[in-house]
Amino acid sequence: MAKLLSDDVAEKLEAKIKSMRVGEKLPSERVMAEEFGISRNMLREKLRVLSDKGMIEILPGKGNYVSNKQEERLVEYLENCLFSDENKDTLLEIVEVRGVIEKGICAKAVENATEEDILELERICNLMEETRTHIKKYNEYDAQFHLQLAAASHNSIYPLLLTSLFNISNRRMFLITELYPTRVDSSQKEHWAIIEAIKTRDKKLIKQIASKHYSINDILRVRKIMKDKMI
Repeated sequence: MAKLLSDDVAEKLEAKIKSMRVGEKLPSERVMAEEFGISRNMLREKLRVLSDKGMIEILPGKGNYVSNKQEERLVEYLENCLFSDENKDTLLEIVEVRGVIEKGICAKAVENATEEDILELERICNLMEETRTHIKKYNEYDAQFHLQLAAASHNSIYPLLLTSLFNISNRRMFLITELYPTRVDSSQKEHWAIIEAIKTRDKKLIKQIASKHYSINDILRVRKIMKDKMI
């Protein structure tokens, strides 16, 4: 019974926080304890859990504030996994997950992308054309392209997931074009082909392109080079 009460309080507290603005201060512990009918000790326990989730920021002596650090917490957790000596193959796992997610993104973008979405994809792709010989700048636009593609799916979860994966892995993933500058040519052809498939609403074509574009073969080659150079 106590566990059910605790779970109910946690759900109500999360709902309250989600209804508030980022940066807004929560009511005092006394007021919230009375509101939820629990002790201040139990309330503090729940607040610590929400702080660990990144939903609130606890500032000693100042109070508790609504935060939007959930993504940071996810990134930190995945980074710890990625760079742990016990998980030397996690990068490949992340790349595989990214491939699955982006294939899903492409499938939804074919169905849901608006004319505005397509124009934005074309704009970014043109910027990538202009920066072919400036790899670091090209990689920035490359990331923008894929995030715009996620937005074009019109599923709000995809951009969040993709941003998290990019934040922990792009330092490795985007070494592909730095180590293989000629990869830019094939990558750009695939980007334009993705846009064309979205324009024509060709689900079969975009599935074929996505399978090629998100292959892990390049990552395997990069890992070998990085190992050889002891990066």
